[in-house]
Amino acid sequence: MKAETTQLTAAALIEYLERHLGIDIGGVNARTPLFTSGLIDSFALVSLITFVEQASGIVVQPADVTLDNIDSIQRILAFVERARG
Repeated sequence: MKAETTQLTAAALIEYLERHLGIDIGGVNARTPLFTSGLIDSFALVSLITFVEQASGIVVQPADVTLDNIDSIQRILAFVERARG
């Protein structure tokens, strides 16, 4: 089930990381590992996934929560594009 779609951008993700998760984004770019580097933990990951769903209009299934899909901004954006089909 897809909600109304909007444009999710790298800038929106970076802003979310900084404002809502309190991450120092000074060294964060599109390829920076988020989870495996320890920038975000499992609690922040849940919040980030909720934001991605709301901002992109997709529903992230539990099986979609993999490092290949969510460990960097670049991977998140690529996953969203694939999920939109």
